[in-house]
Amino acid sequence: MEVTLTEIGEREVQARLADGRTGIIQRTDFDQAGLSAGSGTPIRVAVLRREDSRGRIHLSASWAARFDAWNAVELAAQQRSVLSGKVTKEVKGGLVVDLGLRAFLPRSLVGDLPGGSEGSPASLVGSEVDVTVTEVERAKDRLVVSRRDAQRRARRAAEKERWSALKPGQRHTGRVTAVLEYGAKVDIGGVVGLVHRSELSWTWFDEPGDVVAPGDELEVVVLDVSRSRRRLGLSRKAAMENPLQAVEVGAIHDATVDRVVEYGAFARLEPSGAEGLVHVSELSEIPGQRADQLVVPGERLRVKVLSVDPERNRIALSALQAN
Repeated sequence: MEVTLTEIGEREVQARLADGRTGIIQRTDFDQAGLSAGSGTPIRVAVLRREDSRGRIHLSASWAARFDAWNAVELAAQQRSVLSGKVTKEVKGGLVVDLGLRAFLPRSLVGDLPGGSEGSPASLVGSEVDVTVTEVERAKDRLVVSRRDAQRRARRAAEKERWSALKPGQRHTGRVTAVLEYGAKVDIGGVVGLVHRSELSWTWFDEPGDVVAPGDELEVVVLDVSRSRRRLGLSRKAAMENPLQAVEVGAIHDATVDRVVEYGAFARLEPSGAEGLVHVSELSEIPGQRADQLVVPGERLRVKVLSVDPERNRIALSALQAN
């Protein structure tokens, strides 16, 4: 029941019941309940004895607090909800957590510690922790909790929130976590997405590792989000200016041959970095010659821009018409 405090004495605490009768709480019990309230404060108590010879009702604040605490942990166990408590000490096999009751936190359920693998469970003594109830038996005064499970739930909830916030078109700064044959994995705030190799650069490259490396920070744009499949498509190209935009038809540029193919040579324009194709017919007036007989990778050329196709990301160049 709930009563109102009327007097705080050295040995006894007096309270007024709803029907006007007087109740008393032993001061030791009052202190054990962790109370420090003043006169006029309502508190919850349990009835220990209905009346003494002076007509006073004997009450217990600590018993009521313990009763409420058991109800709270049993409800948390049923609803699989999270409770917060203070770690009071380290014991054999784990830690003791104060939830209004003495709860045992096994070492195997402590979860991640400050300092990682080098951390010690003892470092949690004195701190507040979130836990879930794994075992509760009121009759045996047994209560076992898990911090590891609470941490996992918190991570899942945070990840779900981050996924919900992702929208196509958003720009993010991320860190490369892995470079693969088909692209690069990038972590943006705890969610890992894939930048396909086709979205890594506007210019040609042999391998994704030629463009990015693990640990690199990248500006990326969200292309698509599939929450059900936990897939996130990203683009580095979309966060960069397309070098084709700086290229004008008819302009003359210095260029460097990047690679030679059967039908011509791909050359990188200066200073934009855009890459275009010099068809073999635009490399030499002499028919029947192969492109690799005319130029080699790394060779510098003078070229003229014949056409620009932004949709197909293609530039046609000519070495003959630049002279």
